[in-house]
Amino acid sequence: MAVYYFRRNQPEKHRHKSPLELQGEIGMKYGYCRVSTVGQDLKEQEDALMALDVPKVNIFKEKISGVIRSDDRPQFGKLLKRIQSGDELVVMKLDRLGRSTLDILTVIQNLRQQGIAITIHGVGSIRDDMMGSLTMNLLASFAEFERALIIDRTQSGRRRAIANGVKMGRKPKLSRQAKETIRKRYGNETGTSLAKEYGVGLRTIQRIATPR
Repeated sequence: MAVYYFRRNQPEKHRHKSPLELQGEIGMKYGYCRVSTVGQDLKEQEDALMALDVPKVNIFKEKISGVIRSDDRPQFGKLLKRIQSGDELVVMKLDRLGRSTLDILTVIQNLRQQGIAITIHGVGSIRDDMMGSLTMNLLASFAEFERALIIDRTQSGRRRAIANGVKMGRKPKLSRQAKETIRKRYGNETGTSLAKEYGVGLRTIQRIATPR
């Protein structure tokens, strides 16, 4: 049996139509909920989205780790194919949209450019207007701060490793002994055969074997 939704303050022509019939005529509400592990329950988020007038058929949900980029989430991808200009995406928390501030910022920017409003429960709506632009600027600042923290942590870790005697950079493919052996064998054997044996390029063999 088909379920029909009645929205208050809708024009008469839009009343008593299913969500799919309403799609394209007026802006539709969509919801996205996510939990990180199989043992967690999606029902709480789903019920909260329905309490915010998101039709159940328009709620996309998945159990997937928060470290996975938004681009690689199957259900989120299906949602992006359904939602269109004039629609509204509702989430219960900002972090449902992506794995980092930068990822979230990219998602919101793409949605706003398509004319889609984003509502975060307890925060408000991000639309293509002045307040939306202000929110985006704040998110961009947080993303920049997050990038700076990552760079700082990486550089600090590198400095600590060097101080502890760790050699940075790629490990040499050939040991000192292997290089000595190549110098002795080069001339009696072709550079091509040596390169194949040691798994390196011909130019590497020539560089090792040629006196400087």
